[in-house]
Amino acid sequence: MVGQLMKRIKIDSVEPGDILLTARPGKVSKAIRFTTGGVVSHAMICVQHGSFIDSTSSGVQARNLQRELFEDDEKAFHFRLKDRPDREVLERIVDYARSEIGARYSKSEAARSVAAVRRPRSKRQFCSRLVARVYKTAGIELVPDADYCSPEDLRISPLLKELPVEFEPVSADELAWTSGRPNPIQAMHDAQNAVLDAARSVHANVENFNDIYDLLVRRPESDQVIAAALKRSGYLNIWKFEVEEHPWRYTRGLIDNLSASPEALRDYCIGTVKEAYSGGIRYSINLVQLRALQLQHPRESFRLEIALYETLVRNDQSRREVAYDWLQRHCLDLLEQHMEQIEPHTEYWWSLIDRVEPKLAVLSRHAVSVEGRTDICSTCGDDPAKPYRVVNGAEHMPGVPSLRLCDDCLEIRRGMGHVLMPFLLRSWKT
Repeated sequence: MVGQLMKRIKIDSVEPGDILLTARPGKVSKAIRFTTGGVVSHAMICVQHGSFIDSTSSGVQARNLQRELFEDDEKAFHFRLKDRPDREVLERIVDYARSEIGARYSKSEAARSVAAVRRPRSKRQFCSRLVARVYKTAGIELVPDADYCSPEDLRISPLLKELPVEFEPVSADELAWTSGRPNPIQAMHDAQNAVLDAARSVHANVENFNDIYDLLVRRPESDQVIAAALKRSGYLNIWKFEVEEHPWRYTRGLIDNLSASPEALRDYCIGTVKEAYSGGIRYSINLVQLRALQLQHPRESFRLEIALYETLVRNDQSRREVAYDWLQRHCLDLLEQHMEQIEPHTEYWWSLIDRVEPKLAVLSRHAVSVEGRTDICSTCGDDPAKPYRVVNGAEHMPGVPSLRLCDDCLEIRRGMGHVLMPFLLRSWKT
């Protein structure tokens, strides 16, 4: 690949929920296009800034859009819903896509999607099924049959609009540099498959990590096998690739010693604070769910994963606060413009709190219902109450992005060690 003219899709042009369709030059891709009479052969869904999920012969996996390279004459197609869904609906779409990571590819069912034959419906995936099912779980029917559809069916869906694809060239120097670097995405995929293979040795129908958790609950004897695989595969330590490669992203002060241009640092920090809380919410959701499982069904495997997700939640918090601090010192106007601030007592806020702090969700909903207004304290229902972003939620309330608090509750929480900062007013529309 080095020496060829290559390009990639600009990550800033793609949003979570967007669908990317491609037409690769290989034999399989050509066969799919010939059979379907279409112009595309593969489908992917964006789940985060620069990250997408797809189903290939290697199974369902998350990948980095910056590493998805195209030859100069290759084509790709970019689609988005005509009617943008509410944010909480979009979260359900992304959550389901992530939950399918690890599911095996079904070559036979992919073939049946374009053939008039009997069509069994398994939990296994292929590219267009994954994308269509993801949307169907949120009540959005992109195609008549989400279980059996082709990439071409998605391309002509009346619910989607096509957007111009924004490519950028990839230099030969960057290609050479990248080819010599470790690929943490592939390492994670290999580790996930190793854990899933171990679980399948106990029960053949395991497709993803949710199935593993169910297996651990139903069959305690599987714990020893799965815990050993978690340790042996390297799954518990993949996060170290990122932290050791880019320590400046996680430790305050190191970013100021970089030789990178101020423009490059600015763009990185903006991209980080744009997804300040939503970008890593999945870590907190998984942590809360694993803690609940461990409380009811103590397992070594759950304990290992809890320790992992506690680390991931802390790292996500550190990454956010380092970027916030740099922008606050160097580009305050851009911080105020781009910082993600999730307003308390909105439907999206509750969609998060329901999963990470259900007692707080019940309490705040009750207070809002009784008072008939949303600008009250999340804890006691008093007013006046101001919005605050939660800075150190990893230690106290993983996944809670913000609270509305009266002066008394603010003082109490700060006395308990909670770091709470007033909203940046320019980036928060009252």
